[in-house]
Amino acid sequence: MSRFYSIAARSLLVGLAVVTLPAAATAQVAIGAGLELRPLEGYTHEPLRGIDSIVGRVSKKDGLQVQYEIGGIPKVGEPRLGGSFSNYALAVPPVERAWHKVQVAGGRTVYVTYTTKNQLIVSSVGAVEGVNFNTLARTPADVADVLLIALSVRPAAAPRP
Repeated sequence: MSRFYSIAARSLLVGLAVVTLPAAATAQVAIGAGLELRPLEGYTHEPLRGIDSIVGRVSKKDGLQVQYEIGGIPKVGEPRLGGSFSNYALAVPPVERAWHKVQVAGGRTVYVTYTTKNQLIVSSVGAVEGVNFNTLARTPADVADVLLIALSVRPAAAPRP
C-alpha cells in the first residue's frame, strides 16, 4: 500500500473519530429529504437541479467540488425507481478500489471507497434515505475534508416555534 493510501486511510479514522466533537463555526444547511450538513469553513453549499433525486454540491473556491445525491430507500417489496438510493461506494468493483471502509457514525452506516484513480465515494445510509458524496481527492487533506462534510449529515433540526 502506498504512503498516500495509508495516510488517506488514517484520515478516514480521524474523520470518524471527530464526528462526535463540537461543531465548527459554520452552520448546518438543509440539503433536502429532511437532512442537513455542515460545510467546512471556506466551503459553500449549492443546491442543484436533479431529475428524480436531490442533488447538490459543496465546494471551495479553486478547490474541491464535492457532488452529492440523495435518494429514498424503497421498502421491502416496493419497486426501485430512478430516484431511489444506490450505494455508489459499494458499487465500485473490488479491482478498482485502492481501499474500502465501513463504519456506523451518528446513527448512519457510512461506506467509503477510494479508487485507484483517486475518486473518493462516500455513501451515508440512514433508515429511509441515503446520500452519495463523490469527488476527485488527490491529497490526504482532500480526503479528510470530504469525510468531515459527509459525516456531518444528520436529520434536520425541527423548526423552533
